[in-house]
Amino acid sequence: MHHFNRLISLAVCSAAILLTACSNKPGDADIQQDLAATYECPILQVSDVKKVDGAETDGKVYEVAFTYTVSIKGGAEAAGKMFAEWSHLDAQMHPTQLALEKAQYEADVRIASGQIGGDRNTDPEVRRLSQAKEQLENRINTLVPCQSLEALSRLQIMRSAAEEAAKSGQSQIAVPVAIKMRGNGHMGKAESGWHFVDTPALSTVEVVTETANYPRFKQAEAPATTQPSTAELDPPPAQLASIAATPGYADSTVDNGPSFDCAKASTTVEKMICTDPKLAAADRDTAAAYKVKLAASADESGLKQQQANWRRSVRDICTDTDCLEGAYKQRLAELR
Repeated sequence: MHHFNRLISLAVCSAAILLTACSNKPGDADIQQDLAATYECPILQVSDVKKVDGAETDGKVYEVAFTYTVSIKGGAEAAGKMFAEWSHLDAQMHPTQLALEKAQYEADVRIASGQIGGDRNTDPEVRRLSQAKEQLENRINTLVPCQSLEALSRLQIMRSAAEEAAKSGQSQIAVPVAIKMRGNGHMGKAESGWHFVDTPALSTVEVVTETANYPRFKQAEAPATTQPSTAELDPPPAQLASIAATPGYADSTVDNGPSFDCAKASTTVEKMICTDPKLAAADRDTAAAYKVKLAASADESGLKQQQANWRRSVRDICTDTDCLEGAYKQRLAELR
């Protein structure tokens, strides 16, 4: 009878091969299931998942090494259009943000001096630039509708490769269409099958490209701003103190958030900062130090350009938290 029951159990497992709970070790399908959740995004797909090594650790956890490919749906033409427009829009974000900060500061100065009433958000120039920034953010989020940092990080690597290839000036370039990956992690067995019990270590092996068209967008000019008066650009110290004390002068974020609105975070770096309390605090400290130095600076436009250059060339090229922590630490030291 025992032998008969054992045969029945084996038959059930054979017939229901898709029920991974029957397996005594994780397989390709288990790994793919968890990777699909990691890269959940309408424009991406995970394929060619293969377990290349594995070993049991303590009887409950299985260590696996694996390879896989993350591809952009639609092929090279779709990828070329996406990367080209994404780069074009992202290039406009920095000057737009810089112009908005300038307009907000000037509005705060006018409010503090009694020239206008209300708050900075009622200022026409602040409203115009806020709407411009929001439109850019909305389009980027529509173009790259990925929420996970891992998916955004790999897309950013592919986009950087596309931008480098586009420097040739040719209408057709080697457009990244996929990225080959390798990883290793620990999987535990549950009723629904095998799943990673911790975040697997993932790394890029190769960016796969295909020749395709890369649209060229006309370089957008930085948003124009109204020219403030000399008194507005160089207010007396007492007036600056009143500005700093004005409700709403600080960026409209919660105390434990960064200096910007996380609900409008559109770039990989901004989303990394919003999900890491330590980075959010570093961003707040840096923004506060920047405003103090800006108020006392004899070269306001130069300092603003310096801050924008730091964002673009130092902070925003980071792909991990260690890089961002170092970038903020260095900038905070410079501002102080």
